[in-house]
Amino acid sequence: MRGKTAPLLGLMPIFSIFLVLLFSVTSFSTLATATTTFQTNNIQVAHSACEGTLYPDLCVTTLSTFPDLTSKTVPQIICSVLNSTIKEVKQSSSNCTGLRLRGRSAQSILDQRALEDCVNLFDTTIDELKTTISDLSQTQTKIASGSKRDCQTLLSGAMTNVYTCLDGFAYSKSKLRKKIEVKLNDISSHVSNSLAMLKKVPGVKTKASKSETFPEYGKVKDGFPSWVSPKDRKLLQAAVNQTKFDLVVAKDGTGNFATIGEAIAAAPNSSATR
Repeated sequence: MRGKTAPLLGLMPIFSIFLVLLFSVTSFSTLATATTTFQTNNIQVAHSACEGTLYPDLCVTTLSTFPDLTSKTVPQIICSVLNSTIKEVKQSSSNCTGLRLRGRSAQSILDQRALEDCVNLFDTTIDELKTTISDLSQTQTKIASGSKRDCQTLLSGAMTNVYTCLDGFAYSKSKLRKKIEVKLNDISSHVSNSLAMLKKVPGVKTKASKSETFPEYGKVKDGFPSWVSPKDRKLLQAAVNQTKFDLVVAKDGTGNFATIGEAIAAAPNSSATR
């Protein structure tokens, strides 16, 4: 009996190793399947949320990295994008500060001022994005119409800040703009995509508060005085890079006029041009 038992006992370690390997392979296969399913679901949700954005590839790539994307509402997705964008804005601000300090002796006054302006604009942009996140964090699926307009205004302002920063290097002979432009374009694209996704959030009409009514302007409709035409509203809401300027007023002398007063004085009387 002992003779028959000895070979069996000798096989026990091999059998144990086989069971361990079998369990490991099964667990790995289950984990791989779960990971693939998770990635597939994330990408599907990302494509759905990014539909209608101007930069869908960047949008999908960004959203796909969020671990809990499938459980997020559209406002929460926008908040996640903006939180990620704030980190990029801070990096760009730090980059501009470093460029300004390291190249102070070799840079022109124009470049120094442009970099300083960018840093100040980035601070404003961060505040605008944080305020938008705060407003969106108070809702799950719907948002009050007034708050939605506020968010649209804040995001539009954030995009304008980026373009204003880059415009500061319009007459620069250095390569500073190229050193910061790619990152700023990404930031602008993220904000643009957030604006597009914001349109998908249903707005809830609320009774206009007294603060929205200005006696000197008359009744307010959708954030504008009722006498402002749809065409003029579209012009006021358009991004800077989508607007064709007839004249530019710039204090540093880079525009057509240095002051608004000079521009008004130069305008012809009784002109139909706006």
